[in-house]
Amino acid sequence: MSKLRRSSYTFSLLALAAGNALAQGAGDPEERGTALREISVIGSHIRRVDMETQHPVLVIEREEMLRTGLTAIADILQTINAGGQSLNRNVNNGGTGEQRLNLRSLGDSRTLILVDGHRFVSALDGGVDLSSIPLAIVERVEVLKDGASAIYGSDAIAGVVNIVTRRDYRGGEASLYYGENSHGDGRRRAYDATWGDTGDGWSVAAGVGYSDDDPIFARDRDISRVPFYRLPVEYTGSSITTNPNVMRESTFYNERLRRGRDGTSPDDFLRGAPFDRYNYALRNYLQTPQERRSIFAQGRYEITPDLALSAKVFRNERRSAQQLAEPTVSFSPFSEGPDGELSISPDNVYNPFDEPVIGVTRRFAEAGPRRFEQKSATTRAHVGVDGLARIGSREFTWGVDYTATRTTQRATGTPYADNSKMALALGPSFFDASGVARCGTPDAPIAGCVPLNLFGPLGSLTPEMLDYVVASVTNRKRSESKDFAAHAEGVAFDLPAGGLGVAIGYEHRKEDGYDHPDELIASGNANGTGSTYRPTSGSYSVDEAWLELNVPLLGDAAFARQLEVSLASRYSDYSAFGGTTNSQAGLRWKPVDDVLVRSNIAQGFRAPSVLDLYAGASTQVAFVYDPCAAENDPSSSTLARCAALGVPVDVAQPEGIASTVGGNRELQPERALSRSLGLVWSPSWIDGLTANVDWFRVQIRDAISSRSEQAVVDDCYQRGDTGACARVRRNPDGTIAHVLATQQNVPGGLETEGFDFGLNYRLATRVGDFSASWDNTYVSYAGELHQPRRGSLLPDGSPAQGNVVGDYSNPNGFYGIVWRIRSTLNLHWQRDAWDATIGARYFSATDEACSGGETAAALSGDDSYLDVCSNPTRMADLDGSGVLQPAPQNRVPSVTYIDLEAGWVAPWKGRFAFGMRNAFDRDPPVSYAAFANSFFSDYEVPGRFWYASYRQAF
Repeated sequence: MSKLRRSSYTFSLLALAAGNALAQGAGDPEERGTALREISVIGSHIRRVDMETQHPVLVIEREEMLRTGLTAIADILQTINAGGQSLNRNVNNGGTGEQRLNLRSLGDSRTLILVDGHRFVSALDGGVDLSSIPLAIVERVEVLKDGASAIYGSDAIAGVVNIVTRRDYRGGEASLYYGENSHGDGRRRAYDATWGDTGDGWSVAAGVGYSDDDPIFARDRDISRVPFYRLPVEYTGSSITTNPNVMRESTFYNERLRRGRDGTSPDDFLRGAPFDRYNYALRNYLQTPQERRSIFAQGRYEITPDLALSAKVFRNERRSAQQLAEPTVSFSPFSEGPDGELSISPDNVYNPFDEPVIGVTRRFAEAGPRRFEQKSATTRAHVGVDGLARIGSREFTWGVDYTATRTTQRATGTPYADNSKMALALGPSFFDASGVARCGTPDAPIAGCVPLNLFGPLGSLTPEMLDYVVASVTNRKRSESKDFAAHAEGVAFDLPAGGLGVAIGYEHRKEDGYDHPDELIASGNANGTGSTYRPTSGSYSVDEAWLELNVPLLGDAAFARQLEVSLASRYSDYSAFGGTTNSQAGLRWKPVDDVLVRSNIAQGFRAPSVLDLYAGASTQVAFVYDPCAAENDPSSSTLARCAALGVPVDVAQPEGIASTVGGNRELQPERALSRSLGLVWSPSWIDGLTANVDWFRVQIRDAISSRSEQAVVDDCYQRGDTGACARVRRNPDGTIAHVLATQQNVPGGLETEGFDFGLNYRLATRVGDFSASWDNTYVSYAGELHQPRRGSLLPDGSPAQGNVVGDYSNPNGFYGIVWRIRSTLNLHWQRDAWDATIGARYFSATDEACSGGETAAALSGDDSYLDVCSNPTRMADLDGSGVLQPAPQNRVPSVTYIDLEAGWVAPWKGRFAFGMRNAFDRDPPVSYAAFANSFFSDYEVPGRFWYASYRQAF
């Protein structure tokens, strides 16, 4: 865990000094002055010497990042206590190789990522892939844990992360890194080299980086080699095995291939035949592999003392992969899209029945595991001109910048069964004169087609069959951002307590991108994928103007050593939805020199993403209960709404309806309100001590999401939402024909509240210099807007889930677990050439549903399987009705990880380091509700991870 230091700790965290400690030794110390200067602090465009603002800020320096033993900026940022569950390398099923940051558990698209103060390109859904930013270029990271849309625009709801790249670097540096898990897997290798030089009015720097992370397989850890730890596979594994289930046209029920039979006779199949479960965990990755390459260059040239030109460019390439259990082939009359059109002809040579087979489910184990690979490349170029302008006796800094960033991705997946080829392979077939099975009829054979045997056990699918029906797919994505910005800031005039700081700016940005799935996927002909992944492409532009003021009210007065107010407002005009204005006000008060009180209230917004607006629309089959149908016992108010909308009183419920899912070009932005209040204490009588506590609350309205078809119908007829009624179309007989279930601004909202608090201390002694950093986040509430109790009715008429902090039973709009407490403690010692670091990372306990135990108990009829959970007999009011129902629950205990590192700086400007993450080999706490692997992806993979590194300065 990196040592996260408060911005209040010291100005030197943000001083523009050259390189790191080793690189500094390579240059002339006289040229690296650390005199205080005015700088821009994250959360404000106004430059100032005192970096204390009204915002709580964390800063992670490069040296601290290197001491974590991590080699990716994403891994480092995901250790921040204010973060929730995030997409990382431990996410295999559903992973894409991307790594994201989810501040305040509000979703990664509500955290703004900046590079050198400029917005970084996002994916089509609005989230940012942090693996696109190479660690080799990073000098420090600034984390603003507050809303800041008035300063930065869209997405700055949960917080802002500014990744500051290396500059003013003098000398050279090369580093080597190797690490692996104590189980002998998960190896990690990293290499990088950086060179830079400075002169009279100029500086240049360039570097390269490479890292390669090996996978860890789920089968190689006890906790993950079965679907649910300590539960038998025969009750928790997949029901889809290599023994097929078939459905004949005449019976319309499932019959399973009996054990030991070959599927060549109708007697080989029996309804209710015993079956095994399939252990899908054996093929899965527990930790996914990733390889990254990067190159960067930057330069700055002072044309005159008051005018400078700068340019920066970097490129990062990533290769990543996921692996899952072998694919399944499934079709029936109830399947969506082309899957529902498949059947096996009675004239197929492998069909043992004298009738069509209209449904089959079988695992294609012979085809090998499913594998998904991504090749992603991000290129970013920035050019800027900045200078100093004088108006009378006033000096104003100004700058004009242009930034272009593009990310492209080529994603492949295999194996997929091609429905169009399966239709031929499952159709009529015959044996030719040489006894070889052929598709078609003797009079009309189908060239190249190989009949497919879906009736046999493992081994009945031959390589020739698989070569014909199995295909690979390739999906292509691109996201691009082009940004032009101009700004100026300075002191407009003097007030009695100090200068009135002002900053103004203009920004024009264009975002565009596309997601082009393989035609096999887009058409729905990849078996089992349905037809909801359609091509997406679109763009939007925005023009923004902003104003920021810093007004000193009092100074050097009784109980007001400093008192100032910060005001900011930003107008944003989007081509997609129009204009929005967002403002904020902050207070900074130092009643005495040792105490700072800070507060901020900010409006925020998130503009709909390209995917929200333009996701390709597709039609699918959905099953809903009609609230107007008598069989569903409608209330009198529901019946009145149905009658007012012309629904017949005798309407019957349809078995299935059509629905459309996809983007919505009529979306409006999400709205947010963030509030914070904090105290920083730096006692003058304890040199080196700083303590802080900050309260926060974030409320979000008009969240952009999709609503299920049932929710849309209920919103209309049960709750009287006229907007929802416009999304429901009925047939002339009154039955529901179609529901529009595209993205929308959903009613209600989300809210989270809590505290950040910490302590930092430095002490110089004869035996060395010591520092301690303790950082914590406590979340008191996460759930629906206005903190309703569980079961109370929300504005849309649905029951509230209540506070979900520490309760994974009902995540309800928040992404994953919301831990009540996350904490880090870091102790560092340095004496001469030696240093050592001890870090502790703490996750509080959480409650969850006993999903795995309930599954095993239900299938086996043995309730003792519930005993794997901590509270198997729990009763709870699940829906707010006041009626207690069985609700077995499991307590996922808290866990603390200890990390160690020791280092030595050699006389030849080299540094050796050896460290260990999870040094005490703490296993992750077992979960029976986690998506995979029996533990949550934010915990450490079982085993110690040791590493060694060497850095050489030149």
